[in-house]
Amino acid sequence: MLTPALLTTSLTAVSCDARTGHDSTDTLERWTLSAEPTVVIGGADEREGYLLHGVVGATRLADGRIVVANEGTLQLRYYDPEGEHLYDAGGPGEGPGELESLSGIVRLPGDSVLVDSWLGLTRFGPDGRHASSIPYDLPPYYGECRWSVEGGQHPLADGSIVAVALVYVGIFGGRRCPQPSESQPPAVIGRFIPTTGVFDTIAEVPGTEESYPDDAYAYPKTVVFAVGDDRIYLGQTGSDTILAMSVTGDTVATLLAPFEPVPVPADARVSGSARLNWTYPDHYPRYARLAAAPRERVWVMAYPTLKEPVAYPELMSPTTFRRLEDGGARWRVVDRDGLSIAEVRMPEGFFLLEVGDDHVLGLHKDELERESVQVYQLIR
Repeated sequence: MLTPALLTTSLTAVSCDARTGHDSTDTLERWTLSAEPTVVIGGADEREGYLLHGVVGATRLADGRIVVANEGTLQLRYYDPEGEHLYDAGGPGEGPGELESLSGIVRLPGDSVLVDSWLGLTRFGPDGRHASSIPYDLPPYYGECRWSVEGGQHPLADGSIVAVALVYVGIFGGRRCPQPSESQPPAVIGRFIPTTGVFDTIAEVPGTEESYPDDAYAYPKTVVFAVGDDRIYLGQTGSDTILAMSVTGDTVATLLAPFEPVPVPADARVSGSARLNWTYPDHYPRYARLAAAPRERVWVMAYPTLKEPVAYPELMSPTTFRRLEDGGARWRVVDRDGLSIAEVRMPEGFFLLEVGDDHVLGLHKDELERESVQVYQLIR
């Protein structure tokens, strides 16, 4: 298991030669997306089956169908490869195949999908029919309180769950841990097996910089992760490296973050308001998000050079992200050896959900905050 001290060592143990090779932009390929999306679901289309609200995830199946996890209706919505609505699965309730919450979706072999909620895992077959349910309750730590990181649970194909939670220790006001006890509590990353109730800790890392009622971090550093077929990519956005780990916690590689630090300019600093006193770092965090990609690659999103404070879920979570008017997020593609091989820019207002060999799929919010799931062709 990695502890915060070991993680700090791992996150900085990159040679100068490797740093030069990884940061160079001379050899970067410029990948692009199709001028228009090849599929659009939702947005201004308010027909039944197309109106989306609270999309928490989406995936494209092997046969081209698209499944959207729509928290607003607690449903999975199935669409054909052209975006025509086919049928829905799930729905609110406590019966078999019904959902009381909806927090994520994962594509399984054979075009089944696994849905994560606060109460358990639900598997739907390739036809959208309910196949199985596994209730679970993530175990608490003795003498500690935990708050789940935004987007901090990811089910794996074997039915286990990669979970990330901030850990607070202490007693406040006669109750244990009703609010953060330190400005940057540690985060625990582990693999939970619902059928046995076992939680195997993979790593303990520096967590999110927490704000208090009167004081807040303008561009808080936070723990981010992405899960591929057999790798977990783990980073702390203030670090200059990313760990590639196996699901058992073995470090496979230490990858250099592909962006140089960018200073926070004077015009991005505001004085304290009547409600908050802002703490500004000298530099923006190196990166904001990670996305696992085919061929053991990871996509890394540059932290946007914002001119006003931001709460970290506004960059990390599809349900709370806010539209950034900066021309779209900038991503770099890092291969398994840690080399930055390409850069690609997302459309404005587009939140990346999935990377395929020849496409990207994501959630788009327009000026009216209407949600649509869109697919773009990836052009190398």
